[in-house]
Amino acid sequence: MMNPKLGIDFQDQIYYDLNTVNLEVKEKQYLGDVIKEIPTNTILSKTLPGLGATTLEIKSKRHSIIIEPNVPVIKGKEKKHKEVLFGVYEGVTTDNVIDYLLQPLKKGKFKKLMTTPESFFKVIRAMNALQIDYYKDYMLLFDECDKIIKDISYRSTIAFPIEDFFLFENKAFVSATPILPSDSRFQNQNFEVIKIKPLFDYKKKMQLVTTNNVVSVFRKLLEMSNNDKPLCIFLNSTDTIYSIIDKFELKEQSQVFCSKDSVDKLKQLDECINAYSNLTLDKKGHTKLFQYNFFTSRFFSAVDIDLEIQPIVVIVSDLFYAKHSMIDPETESIQIIGRFRNGVNSIIHLSNTNSKLTSKTPEQLTSYLDGCHEIYIQLKTLFRSATEEGIRDTLKEALERVTYSQYIDKNGNRNHFAIDNYFDEEKVKGYYLHPSRLLAAYKDSLMFTVSYQHIDEPLGDNDRLKITRAENKRERRLIIIEQLNLLNGENGAYDEPLFKEFRDSLYKQDALIVEIYEELGEEFAVKNITSDKTMRLALIKYRSEQGLDKFAIMSSIYAVFSEGKKYTVSYIRKEIRNIYSSYGDSTEYQATKVKEFFQVDDKIWLNRKRAYFLIKKLY
Repeated sequence: MMNPKLGIDFQDQIYYDLNTVNLEVKEKQYLGDVIKEIPTNTILSKTLPGLGATTLEIKSKRHSIIIEPNVPVIKGKEKKHKEVLFGVYEGVTTDNVIDYLLQPLKKGKFKKLMTTPESFFKVIRAMNALQIDYYKDYMLLFDECDKIIKDISYRSTIAFPIEDFFLFENKAFVSATPILPSDSRFQNQNFEVIKIKPLFDYKKKMQLVTTNNVVSVFRKLLEMSNNDKPLCIFLNSTDTIYSIIDKFELKEQSQVFCSKDSVDKLKQLDECINAYSNLTLDKKGHTKLFQYNFFTSRFFSAVDIDLEIQPIVVIVSDLFYAKHSMIDPETESIQIIGRFRNGVNSIIHLSNTNSKLTSKTPEQLTSYLDGCHEIYIQLKTLFRSATEEGIRDTLKEALERVTYSQYIDKNGNRNHFAIDNYFDEEKVKGYYLHPSRLLAAYKDSLMFTVSYQHIDEPLGDNDRLKITRAENKRERRLIIIEQLNLLNGENGAYDEPLFKEFRDSLYKQDALIVEIYEELGEEFAVKNITSDKTMRLALIKYRSEQGLDKFAIMSSIYAVFSEGKKYTVSYIRKEIRNIYSSYGDSTEYQATKVKEFFQVDDKIWLNRKRAYFLIKKLY
């Protein structure tokens, strides 16, 4: 049903208004085999990535401006079409574009520019300088058009060319997975959807694995993978990628492809990590692969990964540590598989799900946005009618800062692409509420034949996250004890690799409480949970009784006193006597006894009391 206030059909979006034409392709056919050129005022839904739409436009007998979402795509196409194509991105200036446009053309050749959305203005500025009637003389093709809606929430600049787009006489959107926009200009300019209909079975086999612990199941995948097949791992979180590489000691066998900023971030964490903002190619033009190859969303679409082999593709989503790693089965998963021009060996999507995610229905979103818009208009009316400067400044600030302002463009109109993004993000969140929803989304995509498996581990991603969210030491330690109990309930199977991994991750969080739990038991751990000194001394005594610590008194003294600190003489004397007494020595030792263990400055004062400064340990 159409919402009268927003003018959007939220069930089918623009499909309800645009005429759709099916275009059939046979196996091994490309787009250029069935049409001579991409028609104007069309949204070309390719269905299959790699069908050759961009190549068709590059070879078409007309001047073209092709917008690509990311630089690696442009650089890859430049290498393939270096005699024809001119790339425009960061580092390429308006003067460079002017120089290219001034170059004389050979007979039967045409100007072909490929630009990022952010550099589109350089192309327009250059053509204006040369008085070129680009609205009439050039075809404007927005490739991978779904990225406008997918990315606009964190990359508003991706929509920069949209206002100009509708002024071109010849223009088209294209993607294998278009998300059809709600902008009424598509309807007003009589856009038509051309949907490619393959006349062959094009579905890919995929294994969907859901789990409550992504990291542990990922380890299983690593152990099962055959080293003669490289893994191409698509994961939209450089933090998680680095964590995996570090945790599983994969640095020498791994490389990461991500944005320039993410490359810098990874290099700061470890300057020896192999991280690149563009694909690396061998002499044959094939992408160089390591055993483990990580790709962030910059490489999810449009980029051609040309290989002689067929890799194993692993898609990873970890909602608890990186919500933005959610992958859309209906768009991103299809695009990811389409990167591999020579096909893939197998496809696995590994993900957790979270029933506590909040996901609005289309009806709820419509109601919410209508309410926001109504209040926004009221604020705007008040602003326009206010005469006092203070009131106007306050209302202006409110208009700019209100959350709804992200859905308003610079001209004060609804930003349809931002609204579409909101609906799309809520839809994708809904897939990850439960494994059954994610499985259904894959089946609905019509691109995959899915086999499904769920793997439960004794400790899950949500359990690990609890520790990082603990508000204080006591709460954190109680959570660790609870999780150690879960492990201990599995027959105390610390020796099994996965259980040992869980234990070790807890040990990294708080070694002392784990050691106390394992050696002195849960009851003692809970009773003394915030008293580190009591726990350390008890642990040393226990180990001494077990014959595991031959220097228990020295260990105890070093557990109580730290080098580089000041202690009053009375405190030192009391603690020294307590330590020796616990081992059966009731001698009335003086504070000078500590000099047997530390280099000491004994001529200082602390709070007007005689004190020692323990310079450094002697042993």
